[in-house]
Amino acid sequence: MRPQLSIIIPFHKGLTFLERALAGVTPLAAGDELIIAADGAVDDCRPLAAKYGARVIDIAGPRGPAVARNVASAMATRDVLVFVDADVVASPAVVDRMARIFEEQPDVSAVFGAYDEHPGDKGFVSQYKNLAHAYVHRVSRPSAKTFWAGFGGVRRSAFMAVGGFDERFERPSIEDIDLGYRLSSAGHRIMLDPSLAVCHLKRWTLGGMVKSDVLDRGIPWTQLILRYQQFGSDLNVRHTDRLSVVAAYLATALAAMGVADERFLAAAAGPIGLAIFWGRDYYRFFAQKRGWGFAARVVPLHMLYHLYNGVSFATGTMLFLAARKFDVHLPGALPAHAPAGPAASAPAAPVTVSPSGVVVDR
Repeated sequence: MRPQLSIIIPFHKGLTFLERALAGVTPLAAGDELIIAADGAVDDCRPLAAKYGARVIDIAGPRGPAVARNVASAMATRDVLVFVDADVVASPAVVDRMARIFEEQPDVSAVFGAYDEHPGDKGFVSQYKNLAHAYVHRVSRPSAKTFWAGFGGVRRSAFMAVGGFDERFERPSIEDIDLGYRLSSAGHRIMLDPSLAVCHLKRWTLGGMVKSDVLDRGIPWTQLILRYQQFGSDLNVRHTDRLSVVAAYLATALAAMGVADERFLAAAAGPIGLAIFWGRDYYRFFAQKRGWGFAARVVPLHMLYHLYNGVSFATGTMLFLAARKFDVHLPGALPAHAPAGPAASAPAAPVTVSPSGVVVDR
C-alpha cells in the first residue's frame, strides 16, 4: 500500500516562492497532508495555506530550518515525512514517485532527489550552481550516506528514532547531511534517486555562493566528516575533487612565483591541466547542457571552488581538533559529538497551529 505523506515546507519569508512551492506539490494524493512550518515568518502565509489546503504551524523565531522541520514533524500524522524547501518546486508526479519507492522498497528509510536542469533564475552563477548540484547527485552512488532536505523523504519512525534534525544548527546549513550520517550510522538505508528532480528558484550571486559554500557547507561539513569518520567518496567529497584542490593550490603558488620568474607561470599550466583532466566529465556535462562556451566560463569558477574548499577543509579541521582535543569552541565550531536521545514528542519552540489559515492557540 502506498504510504501516506506529511509534506513539510519550512518558511521564513518570500511568498512568491512559497506559492510556487505549494502549487507544485498540489493537488495532494488522498490521505497526504501539507504543513507549512512558519519559522518566525515575516510574511503572512495563512492566505496561501488556506488556498492550498495547508496547515500552518507558527514557530516563535526564527529558530532555523532544523527546529522548524522538527516541530512540524512532531505534529505530523502520516507515515513518511517529505521535506521540501520553500524555494523548490516539485510536482505531484515526482512526489508520488517518491511515495512508490517507499512502498516498493520497505528496507529504504530515506530517499532524496536532485535539482533539475532548469533553475528558476537565468543568471550564469545560478545556472552554474544548480547544474553543479544536478551533476553531483547524478553521478553519485544510489546508496547514500547523507541526506538532502531540499526534496527528501524519511520514514517517520526512523526520523524519530535518531532524534530528527540537530537543532544546534541554528541557521540553514548542513543539518540534513548530519541527519543522513546519523541515519546511516544507525543502520538505516538511504537512497539517492536523481530522477526525483525538482526546480530550484533561488538566485545566486558569486559572493553569496562563496559565502554559503564556505561558511554554511564546507567548514561545518569538514567537521561532520571528522566527527563521523566519513572519509569515503560521497557527493562533494570524491577523491578527484580532493586531488583537484591540491592542484589548484599548486597552480596558485606557481603563478605567484611567476611574478619573479615567468618560467613559473608556464609551469602553473601543468596542475591546471591536471585539474581540468580530472574534471573532464564535469565540464562535458556543462557543455552538453549549455554549450562549450558556458563550460569554458565554468573552469575559473571551478578552480575558485577548489581553492575555497581547501580553506574550508583547513578551517573545519582546526575547529574540530580545538573542540575535540582541547575543549576550545571557537566561532564556527560545531559540537564535537552527535546529539543524543530520541526526537522530542513535543515542539521545541512555542507554536500556534493554523488549519487552513485559522489560528488555534496550542
